[in-house]
Amino acid sequence: MAQCNDLFMEFDGKIKLDSTKKQSLRTSRNALRVKIQNYFENTLKVTKPNFWGQGSYMMNTIIKPIEGEYDIDDGVYLIHLAGKDEEEWPAATTVHNWILKAVDGHTTTPPVNKNTCVRVIFKNDYHIDFPIYILGDNADHPKLAHKTKGWIDSDPKELTNWFSNEVTSKGDQLKRIVRYFKAWKDNKKGEDKFPSGMIFTILASNHFVEGYEEDDDSVFIAIAKEIYDELNESFSLKRPVFPEEELFDEWSETAKTNFLSKLSTLVTNGQKALEKEKKSESADIWIKIFGDRFPEYNPPEDRVNKGYALQTASAAVIGNYGRSS
Repeated sequence: MAQCNDLFMEFDGKIKLDSTKKQSLRTSRNALRVKIQNYFENTLKVTKPNFWGQGSYMMNTIIKPIEGEYDIDDGVYLIHLAGKDEEEWPAATTVHNWILKAVDGHTTTPPVNKNTCVRVIFKNDYHIDFPIYILGDNADHPKLAHKTKGWIDSDPKELTNWFSNEVTSKGDQLKRIVRYFKAWKDNKKGEDKFPSGMIFTILASNHFVEGYEEDDDSVFIAIAKEIYDELNESFSLKRPVFPEEELFDEWSETAKTNFLSKLSTLVTNGQKALEKEKKSESADIWIKIFGDRFPEYNPPEDRVNKGYALQTASAAVIGNYGRSS
């Protein structure tokens, strides 16, 4: 059976955030943090807020988008309100306006006041979302300023810590698998509804399959099949930490059916790729799954020494999903 782990590793190198870009994003984020802190200190005359990065940037599962912008999330924690009772907190719209005023003019594109955050857009490249929280002195979890719903339960630190523990237990391969699912989504979604990156992160963690440490192609399809089997039986997923809400609550039956169909096709085509004898044929299928960012297979030229072609081969051991393991 064709072994494409090396192609998957090359693919991961293409889609993940490189160190140069990561430093550029960090520099922009830190500059905005300073502007927000200065606004609170100099204009509002209150204690400067704290910040805590969250989401895929902090989990190291962010990928380069085929089109559009990188999405960075940076939580703003309003320290000066921590000692007040919730009844004394300003309206969620008020704190949104504080952040809007603090970042206004930083980029040529005006900031966007979204329901759960204030977004600063760096044109044609990336945007930074600033969700706003208050953690009361006697509270176990913070609350998020939602523009239309008010102050709602939310604790992104819990999910980041949960995923960090999952990676510690299961290895860095888990982060690569999450990136592969995001890259598949990026190539396939079009106008259709796909799970968020957070949902893919939880699904991949919940259904991680051991025993394929150097076999990313096999484990990706093994996990995809486990996810399909679970969702096909019950299309449900609870956040593993506070607040433990149902993450598919707002999905229509049509959206569920369409996504299951796409997931089934992924598993079917992935298994065909795993079963191919020729690596070039397997790579062609993976390219159809992930798009042209997935590398083609270019066979090495035969090495000739004293008239003999030197090459090595090893016997395949069939794994659980029709692949060598």
